[in-house]
Amino acid sequence: MKRIVTALILLSLFAGAGCKSQHPSTITVDPEFDANRLGSVLIAPVVSSISEGVDPKRESERIMNRTLLELIAGRTDHKLLSPEHFKLAVRKEGLEEAYEQFKHDWVTKHEADPAFLARIKGDLDISAILISHVYLWNKDEADYREEGTASSTSVGATLTLIDFESGKIAWEATDENYKESVRTEGNRVQVDGGGFVRRVSGVTSTGRDMYSAPPFEDVALLVLQVLVEAIPQRGAM
Repeated sequence: MKRIVTALILLSLFAGAGCKSQHPSTITVDPEFDANRLGSVLIAPVVSSISEGVDPKRESERIMNRTLLELIAGRTDHKLLSPEHFKLAVRKEGLEEAYEQFKHDWVTKHEADPAFLARIKGDLDISAILISHVYLWNKDEADYREEGTASSTSVGATLTLIDFESGKIAWEATDENYKESVRTEGNRVQVDGGGFVRRVSGVTSTGRDMYSAPPFEDVALLVLQVLVEAIPQRGAM
């Protein structure tokens, strides 16, 4: 009997391990891509397909850009040029309209116009461009009156490395992740004092509602951290 119980426990552990989410969720590598031969990489500003109705302040672009640059700074095995070089090239070549079309094509077709890339490259000594696309940016706020529910924040993004010479995707990785808040207890009490309503239950020491969906910054970091780490290292291939 003990052997049967032990076997069932081990089986459940293996089954549970098999159900864990994989991060990044997908990685695609061109068989001809060699990270050791990769020259300078131009980082394009983050492209967001989140509608303005969902993200009117374009936080998906601002937060992801900032987080990506902070993480990329730790990758010293490759020479990476910041999005400022990209923006400068757009202004220098008068490509403002073409850039809007480039973003639209990337979101809808997952294609990059070779002619646009050639003009962006100009006289820059670069061999590839890194395009970031955020396609999932959502907060699901739970009703605090329902016990046992939790608010959540979800983010999904793709990093793509395109070879300038061939115009092909050399490497690409996609990941999605989420974070949940504390589960609601249905007793968030509010008191009215001196004309101000304040919550006295479910508030952290910093004044943040612990039951609300976590900040986008926290989940963006989870997603981009694994994507940046997944970029092939020089000397590892």
